[in-house]
Amino acid sequence: MAITTVAVLPPAVREYYDRLLLMTAYPALVHTRFAQKRVLPEKMGDTIVFRRYSRLSTVPIPLVDGITPPGAPLSATDIKARVDFYGNFVTITNQVELTVEDRVLNESARLLAQNLAQTMDEVTRDVLASTSSVLQCANGTNGNTPTELTKADIDSAIKTLLGNDAEMISDVIEGRDAFGTAPVRPSFFAYLDTDLLDDLEAVANFLSSANYPNNSRVLDNEWGSTSNVRWLYTSVGSVSSAATAVYNNFIIGKEAYAVVHLGSESGDFYIEPLGSAGAADPLHQRGSVGWQHPFVSRILNDAFMLNLMATHS
Repeated sequence: MAITTVAVLPPAVREYYDRLLLMTAYPALVHTRFAQKRVLPEKMGDTIVFRRYSRLSTVPIPLVDGITPPGAPLSATDIKARVDFYGNFVTITNQVELTVEDRVLNESARLLAQNLAQTMDEVTRDVLASTSSVLQCANGTNGNTPTELTKADIDSAIKTLLGNDAEMISDVIEGRDAFGTAPVRPSFFAYLDTDLLDDLEAVANFLSSANYPNNSRVLDNEWGSTSNVRWLYTSVGSVSSAATAVYNNFIIGKEAYAVVHLGSESGDFYIEPLGSAGAADPLHQRGSVGWQHPFVSRILNDAFMLNLMATHS
């Protein structure tokens, strides 16, 4: 019997192009979450100055009748932060615009917007890693220096911050009569890499965010809490390149650090159409879309944050 198969009569087009693009994987961006946020106005220079007054010494000495005490001098600390300019762009040719099925310009703009946000996040992460306030985990059992996260190490970090008079960021989440839930203490917030989520869950008093008594109080990318610390995760955490990776886990109190934008928080986007380069593009072959943003991150008070360094179990 004569049978006509696709081997004999193949279709003119063997592939169908799905115009619905697959999602692009983006990391959770957490490192600017609890920064003091400022916008430096345009035409006002490239440096912002933060000022903090020192507290006055106590005077536990009774006044002597008729004698004026010496009084107390004021002192202040100025912290300066100078913005740097960051930017990136994508060049698109006329042949791409004419022949590619996708809306390339729209997709490029979306990718660049994420690129801007992640760049600012990583700049801030690297500034946090420069803090002089460091504690190495020492109570784990993996044999490394530092060890994995433990309750004793986290509690030691909390005591250090409280001893520095650092203020917690979140209020208590009160308990309620619901099975499996538990109240959440007033807390500092911490950022950790996703590699350490299993170690975090192994900490003795870990409470999953799924078991908070009020789910509306759970933040994006919040994994859970231990003692007085609530933990946010990211896949772009601060990690060393050593053979045994050391993870920087930043525990943050109020006013520990700042991020500063010049002009606006959103950055500037530029679309240059084909031929916009003039004589440099005489055949109108290239266009581009890009962003530029002046930005700086600055630690305001090392005593109000702590880098709890750990390795994986």
